[in-house]
Amino acid sequence: MTAQAIPTSLPDLPLISDYVTHWARERPDQLALVLEDQEVTYASLESLVDRTARALVSAGIGQGDRIAHLTTPRPEFMVLFAAAARIGAIWLGLNPRARYEELAYIVADSRPKLLFSITSFEERDYRGDIIRLIREFPFIDQLVFMEPEISGPPATSFEAFLIQGASLAETAYDLARAQVVPGNAALIVYTSGSTGKPKGALLSQNSIVQTCRVQCRHWWADPFRIIVNVPVNHIGGAVQGSGQALVAGGTNVLMERFDPGAIPAVIEARGITVMHQVPTMYQLTIYRPEMAQHDLSSLQVLIWSGARCPADLIAKLRQLAPRLFTSYGCTESGGEVLYTAAGASNEILAEAVGLPDEDIPVRLADAAGRCVPVDDEGEIQVKAEVVMLGYFQRHEETAAAFTKDGWLRTGDIARIRPDGQWQIVGRLKEMFKSGGYNVYPREIELALEKHTSVAMAAVLGVPDPVFDEVGVAFVLPAEGADPTPEQLDSFCRKQLSNYKVPKRIVVDPALPLLPVGKLDKSMLGSRARELLVKL
Repeated sequence: MTAQAIPTSLPDLPLISDYVTHWARERPDQLALVLEDQEVTYASLESLVDRTARALVSAGIGQGDRIAHLTTPRPEFMVLFAAAARIGAIWLGLNPRARYEELAYIVADSRPKLLFSITSFEERDYRGDIIRLIREFPFIDQLVFMEPEISGPPATSFEAFLIQGASLAETAYDLARAQVVPGNAALIVYTSGSTGKPKGALLSQNSIVQTCRVQCRHWWADPFRIIVNVPVNHIGGAVQGSGQALVAGGTNVLMERFDPGAIPAVIEARGITVMHQVPTMYQLTIYRPEMAQHDLSSLQVLIWSGARCPADLIAKLRQLAPRLFTSYGCTESGGEVLYTAAGASNEILAEAVGLPDEDIPVRLADAAGRCVPVDDEGEIQVKAEVVMLGYFQRHEETAAAFTKDGWLRTGDIARIRPDGQWQIVGRLKEMFKSGGYNVYPREIELALEKHTSVAMAAVLGVPDPVFDEVGVAFVLPAEGADPTPEQLDSFCRKQLSNYKVPKRIVVDPALPLLPVGKLDKSMLGSRARELLVKL
C-alpha cells in the first residue's frame, strides 16, 4: 500500500526521548504540550525532561527499573515518560478510574521502585489509596505527589523530587544515558483484561518510535496539533496520540477527560488539525449543540480505530475534515499495523480496515500457520520490530502469544475481501459455539450496524442448556432513532444464518463504556447472563 512520504524534516532517531532534544533545538519556542492555560514549549520540555531524568538517576533508578504514574493526560505524564526513556527505565500508567484492588494488582505485578501520583481528580481523592499502596508494597522506594504543596512523609512533592537531581555527578548521568539502546523496554501497557487478568505488554523504544513514524506516513497534517483525551495508561494515549505528536514535532493538546461538549471550543481555540478517537467519541461529540457554535475549519485529519464507524457517522465526519482514516492494531502489536489509504471510500471506511503498512509484515493464517486464501477467515498475525517484547514477567503467556516461527498471534479474525481490503470478523477468544457451529460476535455486530437506526452493537455468547451457547446483542441506537428488538431481529434474519441470530436483543441508549470509549463487554456480559436467567 502506498502512503504519503514522511516529511524530510522528520528525523529517524533511536530513542523516543531524543525527539524532545531534537525539536527543542529546531523549534524551541513551539508549543509541545498544552493543558487549558498551561503551555510548555519544546525548550521548556527539554529542560524538564533533563531535570527529571537526573532526579530519577539520583533516586537509584536505572536500566529496566519501573516507575508507575497515576495520572490523567497532563504535561507531567510526558515529562516522566520521556525522562524514564532517556535513562533506560520503564514508565507505566495507572488509570485514575481504577479502584484500589485494580491498582494494587498492577502495582504488585509490575513492582515499581517509584510511584508518582496526582492527589485528586474531579471528586476523588487518591491520597488514601496511594499511601495504602506504599505501605502494602515495600518494594516502592519513594512516593511522589505531583502537586507542589505536598511535602513531608510518607510523600514528597514533584518539585522537591526534582531538587534531588541537582547535585548528581555528570559522570553518573552520562553513564546512565550511555547504556540505553533502542531495543530496551520503555513502556508497559496493561491489557484491558476482558478475557482474564490484565497482562503488561512491554514495548521497546524502537517499537514506539517506528510505530509513530509509520503513523506520520499515513496521518500527516501541517501543523500537527492533536487532542489527547484518552487515558495515558492506554496505548492510544501514550503512543498513538501523544507519541506521534512528539515524533512529528507537533503539539499535544491535552484534555484530562473526554468531554464532548468542550471539544469544539478546544478545536477552535488551539487550531486542532488531527483527531484520533474511537467512533463512540465522535458519535457523542458530533451531535452536540456546541459543534455549530465554533469554527472547526482547522481540522485536516480525522482517524478512528478500535471499532467500526457507522456509515451515517462517516458521512457527517466528511463534512468536518477532508481526510478520513481508519486502521487496525492492538497493544501487543505496538499500535496500528493496517491502514486505509487516503481517499478511501465511505464503504471501505465503514466495512474494512485497510491494508498492511509496507514496512510491517502482516499475514492472515489458519491454525497451522498457513496463509488463508482471499475471502477465507484467518487470524491476523504480525512479525515486525514494532511488536511487543513480551508480557512482563510472564514467560508462558509470552510464548503462547507467538507462533513457533515468531509471528505475534493477535487473536483477531479477519478476511481479505476480493478488492484486497482487510475486514475484521471477530476475536478467537470471543468466539462461541451455538449448536455445534462457530459464531464470531463481530460478524453479527457488523450485520446489526448496517441498520440505519443502529449506532453500535455488542454481541456476547452466554451459556444455554440446549444450544451450549447463544448470543445476546446490546444495541446503541443512532441519534434520534428508536429501533425495536423485533425490527432488528427481522433485519438479522435477512442477513445471517439462523444459528447466528441473537436469542435476545437489547436496545439501550445508555450502554456502559470503557474509559477509551469502547463498549464495556465485561459489564455487558454480566447483564447478558442475568437476562437469559430470566427467560
